[in-house]
Amino acid sequence: MTEFVHKGGQFIIQDDTQKGTEATYLALFARHKIGEKWMQDNGITTKKSCECPDFIFEVAGRPTIGLEIVNFIYKSDKSTATMRLERVAKKVVGYFKQKGTPLSLLIDVHDPREWSLNWAEHMDACYNPGFDHLNASDDELKEAFITALESEGIKPRGITKKWVDVKGQTFIVNGSLMHEPHTSCHVNNMGRCEEDPFDDVQKTIDSKNQKFESYKKNCDECDLLVVVENGFVYFSDKLQKHKFNSVFRNVYLMDLSFGCKVTKLKIQNKNK
Repeated sequence: MTEFVHKGGQFIIQDDTQKGTEATYLALFARHKIGEKWMQDNGITTKKSCECPDFIFEVAGRPTIGLEIVNFIYKSDKSTATMRLERVAKKVVGYFKQKGTPLSLLIDVHDPREWSLNWAEHMDACYNPGFDHLNASDDELKEAFITALESEGIKPRGITKKWVDVKGQTFIVNGSLMHEPHTSCHVNNMGRCEEDPFDDVQKTIDSKNQKFESYKKNCDECDLLVVVENGFVYFSDKLQKHKFNSVFRNVYLMDLSFGCKVTKLKIQNKNK
């Protein structure tokens, strides 16, 4: 089945698999002027999906180019809780998909601090909005959401909205068929962004540096695309000057947090 997503400021229909997500990342990269130049410089016209690396580009009379894609995730309480709820949302959508229902799902977490008469709690909600923990397990949340939606039924038109209490937390679950025949799911959360977490980006690059030789078995040259999406991070202009360590020929960072911004990172090659 296909899913309707919003990435890089665009609405996109993609296959609802990991390869579908990777194909979307590649398309967004190729549409950016830096990615377009990368395609032109390497003489790329065709591609094929691979597992190691994610994509291979074969060009007659030129080296075979590989591109590995990795998601950058800044680990914080807020991002961890968000990703957990996103995984649950995908499982709920998957459950209805098996029943032939192309569900579009939106989940909010009710924050009682916003309406508190206690001024300190109200101000805490203003300066630290959103949620940073989940009381229940993934399975408990999944079953609660499915039960709530099934008890009401998914309307052929309009939105099924349910308030669901799970272990002391209240969730607002919205289900519809608005993107039929495609599925979609989204979790709303807010919070402060960490500025320029370069050490964490380096750790992400290092995780792929360790696998570089396995990628090179299937291509002559290999580049790395680091994708930032919904990570509660912000990159300033310092990103263009910071030097990262990598064994890849080129490393690019594509930030989809606010539109689509691609930066070619400065690298110090470990092999030199």
